[in-house]
Amino acid sequence: MNAIGGPVAAWARASGTDGLRWLKRAARLAPDDPRIALDLALKCLEAAPREAEEALAALAVIHDVAAIWLGLALARQRNGDDSGAAVALSALLERHCITPASGFTALADRIARQAGYGGWQGMTEAGAMLRRGGGTMLGAPDLKILHRVEGVVEVTKAGLAGWAARPAALARPALFLHDATGRKQPIRLGAKLQADATAPFLRRYRFRLDWDSLRALAPPFRISGPDGAPLSGSPADPAVLLLPPVAAKTRGTPPGAIPAKRPLCVVVPVYRGLQATKACLNALFGAVSRRTKIIVVDDASPEPALAAWLDERATARRIVLLRHDVNAGFPAAANAGIEAAGECDVLLLNSDTLVPPGAVAALRRVAYAQADTGSVTPFSNAAAILSYPRPGGGHPPPDLAETIRLDRLARRANQAGSVEIPTGIGFCLYLRHDALRAAGLFRAELFTQGYGEENDWCLRARQAGFTHRAATGAYVAHIGGVSFGAEAAGLQRRNLRLLERLYPGYRRLVTAHIEADPLRPARARLDAQRLVATQNGRDSVLVITHNHGGGVARQEAAERQTWRARGYRPLLLRPQLPEHPDRTPYPWPTMLSDADEDETNLIFSLPRQKPALLRLLRRLHVTKIVLHHTLGHDDSVRDLAAALGLKQTIIIHDYASFCPRVNLLAPTAGDNPRYCGEPDDAGCAACCASDPDGLVTSLPAPDLRARHEKAFAAAADLIAPSADAARRIVRHFPRARPQVTPWEDLRLPAPRPPARGFRRIAVIGGIGPAKGLHVLRACAQDAAARRLGLEFTVIGCSADDAALLAAGVFVTGPYREGEAAALLAETRPDLAFLPSIWPETWCFALSEAWAAGLHAVVFDLGAQAERIRATGHGLCLPLGLPPARINDVLCRWQPMEKKAGAF
Repeated sequence: MNAIGGPVAAWARASGTDGLRWLKRAARLAPDDPRIALDLALKCLEAAPREAEEALAALAVIHDVAAIWLGLALARQRNGDDSGAAVALSALLERHCITPASGFTALADRIARQAGYGGWQGMTEAGAMLRRGGGTMLGAPDLKILHRVEGVVEVTKAGLAGWAARPAALARPALFLHDATGRKQPIRLGAKLQADATAPFLRRYRFRLDWDSLRALAPPFRISGPDGAPLSGSPADPAVLLLPPVAAKTRGTPPGAIPAKRPLCVVVPVYRGLQATKACLNALFGAVSRRTKIIVVDDASPEPALAAWLDERATARRIVLLRHDVNAGFPAAANAGIEAAGECDVLLLNSDTLVPPGAVAALRRVAYAQADTGSVTPFSNAAAILSYPRPGGGHPPPDLAETIRLDRLARRANQAGSVEIPTGIGFCLYLRHDALRAAGLFRAELFTQGYGEENDWCLRARQAGFTHRAATGAYVAHIGGVSFGAEAAGLQRRNLRLLERLYPGYRRLVTAHIEADPLRPARARLDAQRLVATQNGRDSVLVITHNHGGGVARQEAAERQTWRARGYRPLLLRPQLPEHPDRTPYPWPTMLSDADEDETNLIFSLPRQKPALLRLLRRLHVTKIVLHHTLGHDDSVRDLAAALGLKQTIIIHDYASFCPRVNLLAPTAGDNPRYCGEPDDAGCAACCASDPDGLVTSLPAPDLRARHEKAFAAAADLIAPSADAARRIVRHFPRARPQVTPWEDLRLPAPRPPARGFRRIAVIGGIGPAKGLHVLRACAQDAAARRLGLEFTVIGCSADDAALLAAGVFVTGPYREGEAAALLAETRPDLAFLPSIWPETWCFALSEAWAAGLHAVVFDLGAQAERIRATGHGLCLPLGLPPARINDVLCRWQPMEKKAGAF
């Protein structure tokens, strides 16, 4: 989006008198930016404290930030929740430094008193303890957290570089360098870094130390805060620069034979997360026999409850417990466990995994199926290239029961299958004993606190002749991110750069795997198995639709509820939208999914894979087919019903059956489309020739009609949502008999008359050229030029927000289904203007306007005009009316007592 219409521009305008609406626009444009969400919540504190509390509470679950806790305390205090306000203030006082300004002091006094405390206590950024009152105090400052410094350091050709931050304070932290002899010197911090998406509220400061300044000191170098705790990436040793690079694609000579099997030891490094660790080990106890040695390495956990629980398990002889006095990082902890395992195979597990029964045996089968297998990794919800269902991860972790189910389905779908991968994934990594012997331990001295150490090991094993495989018949759940915290992204970037330096071409190796996606067939088989397993004897209805949202998506989603109520299982068949549609050959592959799921690996290239699609549809008992739209699909999708021996229902959403542009709009020289008037074949051919790039199909209009005439004749039903749409279909298909079935049954009272004088005009929906973008812009420009009392607001988004904003039209930003009513209520419009210039088949925006109590002004064509005439709830204008005349109407029009007619 043009920067002038983007979220940053909207956020920047939030300081003005109408800042709240700009903040809300920014939040809609960037719904995942917590900084905007925080500003919006704080802005709402005065007028909508309940709404503010809800937003702040959601932010506090993810972000431990002083401003969030303070805002939440204030919101709860205003909402009468004294104990909740005290909880929020206590979180602030415990983990964040305070500024003893009068406003804060008065608020803290009031909250403490109202919650029954004698006073409160906290620590300033300078380290001074501040206490107010006496007796039972609110707040228990955690000095370790309040003084903690975090950050990342890495070795570069120029010296040491990185960043540091003190999460509990805004000021620059104190940072120190320690050399191998114990010498210590302060580090001067530089400029503040821009906010990072992974730590948006953290104030991070750069530092750089060139090699000349370190010449008198002995490496390796440890970087720490005042408490001595090392930054991620520390200790940093310049010796890494001397390691000779080896191309990532380098392969050694593979082993000649499968080795004798060795016993298995499971190694689980543990640092934080009592509940996750308990769940992990309890699941593991049920997944392996008691003969399997489970080695747990407590890497100096800061959680006493976790350490005590591990002691209990060790006393009960369920685990072998190793404990570090000082936190050494995941690679060193893993090495301690691997060394304790001796000559065994090792299953290296994160402490936030859930291993189901049968998965370990599946990994072991793959490990010994081929001579050159060095490591094996299962599918998981969060496992980079081994994530399922979507490659790349980001899926919420399933519970143990669902993990067991998915693992069993994976085995049923893929049996003992495996696929070579460029690197194993460390969350659950089966390491064969001979590969361990050849490649050695993880290089903790290089990868310090973790991330990338398993990739380095896999590349070294590759040089020794071993390969790494995905066990496609196994699934292990992974929570992810328990131990890393805010430094994760920086540490990952640091170690990825290190991997690329050590193994040039590593990124290309992984990227090539991702692009080739050899795991997709295995994921697809698992998808199919999941669908079949959840069929439960139902018949299915196949809904064929496009993937562009809008009214089609809204209607087919409503229909799905009806199909479910009738006992059917709705399945969706949609085209796979490419990342770059303009550069991707058309038509696109077809995706099959359960209607309730967004993710699917069931992707078919038609017509080549049509037989496979038909076999799966028969397994899923498809007995009905509803064809909503074929945009993006291969033409052969139209014949699926006949191939299955079914008659399909065809839904009319537009005019793709006879218009190569779909919406009956002809291009003009000024890039301002107009209604074509539905000319004869010669006129249609001339329109198509004038702008061939704007065509949805290359078929000439006569051939297009012939194809759809045959489809309409073979259909079980042909349904149009309005009489206008049905008449247009019959005009071009005289034998067609469309059934008129309105999409909605709106029985609403008459809208309120618009106010006299100044008027707010609402334009609802996604506004592109077909929806009257150019008309709206021209109207806004005319209103500004003549200083009319009109204010235009798009309730939604547009194809060119920047142009509309520049013309004086406010654009709220995109909204989710069901939010239009609230946006309209906030905007308080007097009248709706729907400047669509094509004959719509229904027009959901008109329904939104009426539901908000608004009369609507539309152009005199399509279902929009038909519905206005039938209800009298608005006015129909001649299509092509000049902007000045449209504005005159918008300024003065009032509904008549009887039904309104045309203008």
